[in-house]
Amino acid sequence: MLLASVVFSNADWFWPAVAFGVLGLVFLVAGYRRSPLRGGARVLAFFLKLTGIVLLALCLLEPMWTGESPKKGANDLVVLADNSRGLSVKGPAAAKTAGETLAAKVKGADGLLPDWLETLGDTFRLQTYTFDSRLRRSADFSELDFSGDASALLTAVRSLRARFDQRPLAGMLVFTDGNATDADLLDEVLAELKANAAGSDRPAPVFPVVTGADLSGGKDVALGAVTAAQSPFEDAPVTITAEVGGRGMKGEKAIVIVGNEAGEELARSEVDLGDEAGEGGAPRSVRIQVPVVKPGVSFFDVVAVAAEQAGSWNDAETLRRTAGELTLENNRRLIAVDRGLGPYRILYVGGRPNWEYKFLRRSLERDTEVELVSLIRIAKREPKFEWRGRSGEASNPLFRGFESDIPEETQRYDQPVLMRLNTEDADELRDGFPKSEEELFGAYRAIILDDIEAEFFTREQLNLIDRFVGTRGGTLLMMGGQESFQPGGWNNTPVGSILPIYLDRIGGGGPALGAVFNLSREGWLEPWVRLRAKQDAEENRLAYMPEFFAVNRVQAIKPGASVFATVTDREQRQHPALVTQRYGEGRTASLMIADLWRWGMKDAELRADMEKMWRQMMRWLVVDVDDRIEIETRTETEGANPVTRFSVRVRNDAFRPQDDASVRLEVTKATGGNMAAAVAKEESASSKEGGQGPVEEEKNDSSEPPEPAEESEKATEIFAEPSLEDAGLFEAAFYPPDSGGYRAKATVRDGEGKLLGEKETGWALNPAADEFQLLEPNRALLESLAEATGGRILELDEVPGFVETLNALETPVTETWTRPLWHAPWVFLLALLCFAGEWVLRRAKGVL
Repeated sequence: MLLASVVFSNADWFWPAVAFGVLGLVFLVAGYRRSPLRGGARVLAFFLKLTGIVLLALCLLEPMWTGESPKKGANDLVVLADNSRGLSVKGPAAAKTAGETLAAKVKGADGLLPDWLETLGDTFRLQTYTFDSRLRRSADFSELDFSGDASALLTAVRSLRARFDQRPLAGMLVFTDGNATDADLLDEVLAELKANAAGSDRPAPVFPVVTGADLSGGKDVALGAVTAAQSPFEDAPVTITAEVGGRGMKGEKAIVIVGNEAGEELARSEVDLGDEAGEGGAPRSVRIQVPVVKPGVSFFDVVAVAAEQAGSWNDAETLRRTAGELTLENNRRLIAVDRGLGPYRILYVGGRPNWEYKFLRRSLERDTEVELVSLIRIAKREPKFEWRGRSGEASNPLFRGFESDIPEETQRYDQPVLMRLNTEDADELRDGFPKSEEELFGAYRAIILDDIEAEFFTREQLNLIDRFVGTRGGTLLMMGGQESFQPGGWNNTPVGSILPIYLDRIGGGGPALGAVFNLSREGWLEPWVRLRAKQDAEENRLAYMPEFFAVNRVQAIKPGASVFATVTDREQRQHPALVTQRYGEGRTASLMIADLWRWGMKDAELRADMEKMWRQMMRWLVVDVDDRIEIETRTETEGANPVTRFSVRVRNDAFRPQDDASVRLEVTKATGGNMAAAVAKEESASSKEGGQGPVEEEKNDSSEPPEPAEESEKATEIFAEPSLEDAGLFEAAFYPPDSGGYRAKATVRDGEGKLLGEKETGWALNPAADEFQLLEPNRALLESLAEATGGRILELDEVPGFVETLNALETPVTETWTRPLWHAPWVFLLALLCFAGEWVLRRAKGVL
């Protein structure tokens, strides 16, 4: 950056000045050619006198020293201060918190600004702001109390940059620790700042001032990201993964406890913080399996404490001892788990009553979320002969005495005899297998075909099953039997083409007898295929399984298919037993064993294993299959406030987008359990004592245990609006008033007011845990902000010195200043010193 330059204001004297200089040079050369001085003294004396002559010649041109500086009062300079609670933490050896140190720097006496800010105010128009979850204007930073629940740093920078977009903004001085709770916006904000800097001749640099307290000697257990994963695996329907870090706890252990909304402990796990926990090392990951979780939306309290402090879930003494930590705000997170709410309906189509169906149906009696609707053929259609039956009787004699009131609905000889089980009403499946998308797509999530031939279905029904999987996203399972796969004529049919196995390739040899069941490598990795949590137990279980004698032999699987289980017969031939693949939006599976019922006939323990296998397989069939109504939530930052956006997708019976609908959302708040209340209580008391040492618990004369937290009865009603871009999509926004768990229930009705369905979801907000997740300043984020705008990072004690350099800052509005050099005393003094130096040198050498 060019700070100043020299210009000559008297250009008319250029040639006289040149003549004066040339004449002086000629006399110098002539004089020093006869001078008795020799060597370096002669050269030095010559250049000293020449320099004096040149300075005098330049003065004839009247040189002026000119430059640019920020015009006083014309440019805006933003001073932004963090007001979040994250700056209220300090270590045992620290005299002040980071917030107190910051307040002392930016606050003056008697409501005035400090001297360094007053100095800035002489040149710039100061724009002073504070931020936490919101951006606020502040005249003198007297509002700084460091009570904000969030640090919306990036949102504040973006908002200020937009606010001053058409104004001469010189720069931003940002006092913060860099622990932004809206860090997910970093890439987006950096791209905007870089684009603005590239398109402007005078970008507004951001100068982050790192603010942080001395935390040395302090101990702290911090709970980082917490996620929940669901699985059809019956023993672990929900697996919670938590990141646990420790500061000042080298070699120590922590306990992670999971509780429910009623304040009951569900599970706990120990994690070794390791040798990296000395000064805030890398966090450790711990997984906790919660075996029993009710259907629908549930909320879990996840709390991390030091191992020696861990008591029972409702033990208040645990948290009182934990109060010695730097903060308790990062010890707890609330998470939401949505296991869905059934019943999830599966359509079972069987070619004959068999043992497989008996055990399958019996096993699902324990699963209230899966509903098996069955269509079983008890007699095939037969050619009709006039001599059969009684005289004039056209219906099947199996139904003699049960004639329908509608003669055409009675089964005839040339129609199969079907039995419907577990149907929703008298009309469901009345005409056999569905013949339209409206009957099939919206009613079922999966289809099971068991020992039934392809000729049972019409061509249109076969195409309908294809679309059910590929377009609707359902699941198809074909089970083994004498009329399944190749024997059933499924080759060269729309259904056969979507199965994960080839039906036209059958190896030679006899049937697979005495087949032993085993899992493949991929099967070992799938929780819904395994029945035991540990490998040794699973291997023992597999060793005690009986042999099977009815296996549909398959020679090859299709590319992209996965083999989860195999069988090995007595001839040591290995055959695929369970194969799956993705097809379009859905999945298909083939189970080649037709006598799995033998598994449950050996003893009671194996019977329980078989029933568990059926339940897990049925769960896998329906998991990740869309309903007619789907609701999604995402929480993001709008302005400086968190906002939850709902996307409700509505489909009709044929699973096509439905716009003719109204969507009403009811949002209610669910509070955490007893541990949550205890944490909040202890942290509030601890903050009054400066965050250190034990705090006395308030006396409670009642001997009764605390009541479980109840869900708030007050509900917020929101009506979703149709999306302008996507058919069948309805959108709405909700601004949560505070932290905690929230439930949302979507009620969808068609244009005539008929109820189409309901869907529930939930989410949790943990602003305090996000704010205190990192206690040290996030220098990496601050450096990226400074680099994107051409600024640099400053330490707090560098600010007064840095202020003195801001006058040289490149600003949008500048003023030009000039200072004459030709009559400046130092110019003539320099010329005089040159002449005097030359004279002194000659005298020293004895030359006059």
